[in-house]
Amino acid sequence: MRTGTRIGFAVLAPLLGAGLAAHAYDRELNSRQLREAYFLGRDTTFRLEKFLKDYERELPVPERGVHVSRIAVATPFKEMVDRARLAPDGYNPIKAEQGYKDDPPLLSVEVTLKLTPGYAAHTPYTIPTFEPVFFRDLDFWREFSFHLVQEEEIPPALLVGQPLYSCSIDGGCWLTGAVVTVVFDPEKVASGPARIDVLTPDGQRVEAEFDLARLR
Repeated sequence: MRTGTRIGFAVLAPLLGAGLAAHAYDRELNSRQLREAYFLGRDTTFRLEKFLKDYERELPVPERGVHVSRIAVATPFKEMVDRARLAPDGYNPIKAEQGYKDDPPLLSVEVTLKLTPGYAAHTPYTIPTFEPVFFRDLDFWREFSFHLVQEEEIPPALLVGQPLYSCSIDGGCWLTGAVVTVVFDPEKVASGPARIDVLTPDGQRVEAEFDLARLR
């Protein structure tokens, strides 16, 4: 949905009290589920591609301002699929299960932000330059607000960002955006529809919805 500069984006939300605790998102994965995640991540057919599509939303470029281009959810099961998908040769179900025990995944949302001419990496300049040129901070993503909402909002357990660059063949690089990962405790998230909201400093409200009851 879009109102003015409003774009659809997703929010994940909190559990309230013990009543919702019975419907908390299932964080624990057993050996069978871990093997399923491993073999799915190593799959080279359309099966893996179809699985991944359910966990992400690609968003259109807005008329103005920064582009919230992608919102993706990573459940504990999907995270284990990604670990297998991205692991080097030699990774196997035994290592996958050990890795899960050593570093059990939480529930996270990944947001990709792309700079645009209306929300650029630097202030406009001319040649010759008469005014100073100011460059955007690498942690510009901290000016954004990220929310996970079901019945009420749940605060993130961790928020980290990574700048994105584009580089030319002569070695010059410039800022093009950022990837922000928002981590939530799955025990505080209900197994049901969830909305993820992103509020941008230029006035956009971006939303995307996921049904956590259907996602593994």
